[in-house]
Amino acid sequence: MDTTYSETVNNNRAPEIRTLDDTAPYEWLRNGWQDFRQATTPSLTLGLLFVVAGYALVSASWNIPLLTITFVTGFLLVAPALALGFYEISRRLHGGEHAGFSSLLYSWKTHGWPVLLFGLLLGIVMVAWGRVTGLLVALSLPAIGPFNDLLSWQALTDPVFIALYMTVGFVLAALVFSLSVVSIPMLIDRKVDVITAAMTSLRAVGKNPRVMFRWAFIIALLTILGMFTAFIGLLIIMPLLGHASWHAYKETVAE
Repeated sequence: MDTTYSETVNNNRAPEIRTLDDTAPYEWLRNGWQDFRQATTPSLTLGLLFVVAGYALVSASWNIPLLTITFVTGFLLVAPALALGFYEISRRLHGGEHAGFSSLLYSWKTHGWPVLLFGLLLGIVMVAWGRVTGLLVALSLPAIGPFNDLLSWQALTDPVFIALYMTVGFVLAALVFSLSVVSIPMLIDRKVDVITAAMTSLRAVGKNPRVMFRWAFIIALLTILGMFTAFIGLLIIMPLLGHASWHAYKETVAE
């Protein structure tokens, strides 16, 4: 059999998914913290980018509340693709390599295209989420007069809107999480296509639903806490979650 063909078949063969212990997410956080301590400077630099991006998005859209909540909640949807640098740092540390600023450039140069494709898909989801948000506002607040009133902060505190928004948002977030929880670290670590990585992620969630739900809850909780500290908390939280996500992938997907 041709060697190249054989390698392609092996690379795209569905990998084994391990059964995880209920306490696995806490171990991922501990390992992620160790990675953060070993590569503090590049990790903080990347974390700072998240802080600056948060300020920039909110500042640009504060007068249009509908856009603000779309950006803030959409951040949770696209964050897995933005954490590429953290995955690369952890990959290098895991392999006994040096993990400095050069590793950040290397990650985009070597793995950028498949991750960019996946990120583009998440970006499309974020745009669609913005459209859905506008639709939910219109459906839940039909009695409000001028359209500009629909965009006020007071209007967006309506209980009906909040209930609809959280329900639809939960379903969408669950889908994105299921597709991305191990897929992007996998694209960095192995020569697989986006579809294989996404399907592997879905199988990981399907085999370990309770553990993955706990992990999703931890990610959402810490990220929201980071946002409620005027984004300053993301300086530490995003590196921690990014590094921990690498360990989640390594423990979940067998070699």
